[in-house]
Amino acid sequence: MRILYFAGSLALALSVADMSGAQAQHAHGDGAHVDADVTLKLGVDRNYRSSNARSVLTDAYGEAEAVAKLFFKQNFFVQTKLHWERIKFPTESRIFGGHGMYIENLSANLDVDAARLYAGKFNPAFGMGWDDAKLPGFYANEFAKDYQMKEAIGAGAGYALDLAAYGKHKIDVASFFFDNSFLSRAAFNNPAYGPGQGPLSTTQRLGQNRLVYGGPGNTNAPQSVALQYELADPANLEGLTVGAGYRYLRAGTRQPLTLQAGNGPVASRDSHGYVAGARYEFGLPLDVVVTPFVEWARFTDVFNADPNMGNQFKDRTYLTTAAILTWQDFTFVASRMTRRFDDANSAAATGAFFNQEDRQLAANLLYKLLENLTLGVGYRKTRAVPAFGDVTRQATTHSYGAQAVYTLEF
Repeated sequence: MRILYFAGSLALALSVADMSGAQAQHAHGDGAHVDADVTLKLGVDRNYRSSNARSVLTDAYGEAEAVAKLFFKQNFFVQTKLHWERIKFPTESRIFGGHGMYIENLSANLDVDAARLYAGKFNPAFGMGWDDAKLPGFYANEFAKDYQMKEAIGAGAGYALDLAAYGKHKIDVASFFFDNSFLSRAAFNNPAYGPGQGPLSTTQRLGQNRLVYGGPGNTNAPQSVALQYELADPANLEGLTVGAGYRYLRAGTRQPLTLQAGNGPVASRDSHGYVAGARYEFGLPLDVVVTPFVEWARFTDVFNADPNMGNQFKDRTYLTTAAILTWQDFTFVASRMTRRFDDANSAAATGAFFNQEDRQLAANLLYKLLENLTLGVGYRKTRAVPAFGDVTRQATTHSYGAQAVYTLEF
């Protein structure tokens, strides 16, 4: 049933494209062609001090993202994105350990003047704090990446409107469910859940998602919704971007079986999410560009597991603030992130563990060595419940790292 929705979405988009008479222009003209780009990352993280002794380790990693667009017409293309990255947390020092490759996107896309229609497997639009293009630096936005939505199956539409003095407006809406078909299977590494979920799991991404695992958005039909709005460059405030979004994730069948074993069955719940953010880019003397950034997000009924008191649903609130300074080929980013867990649904769930606030301070210095090569170094100080080790309390961990990013276009 789930793969039928995927196939049907693609078929619908193909038929709509065939009937479309839009006159969108593309640099390659009317003929069929392929556009592709590849982003390669090599990096190393060193946790050199931590109050959780097992967190002191070195993790050398890689990441590759390949995006191909097969154009059939001027305004119609099928997009595929392959992603290779870390899908398991490090439990000891390692070199390229815990990596896997998976299909992140496989969608049909149709541009009709200012409108965009898409269907298949895609990433629903929600928030901007996780976006490296809007908040650069490999340590700058780690908490915000918690709520980046990826690998959804369904359909959506976007519309862009330029109102001159009133700015540029974009709106995007999508209906979806998270991919739980064979298309979610990872290659080279196929991890399952660890001893728990969230802070207790060493799995960052399941080797294959399944309907039986439950969780918000993990349904057998498109029953979840995401809505995103963005305003950019209004008169007298050029460089300003403001965004706001809402998401509704329909309750799945249940929570993972590994969590039910010790604490009994736990029904999944509907989850609502809200996000609002802004960034404002302006120039200073000596060609210095400053960009303050802020984003707030809140989510209801997010599942959490505790080793002592069992399963709980709690709300989560995120706040990311940052300052981005750019001069010539250098970019410096300083950020502060908080992630609060509160409003547990049990009177017994009190104290620091259940209502804690995770915090992270980070700084990155990036240098654009070549047009398609950027080098960076960074530092972060994180206070959070670790993924392993002493998971009954928060730990403070200090880290430094380096990363190289290389891009290719075809």
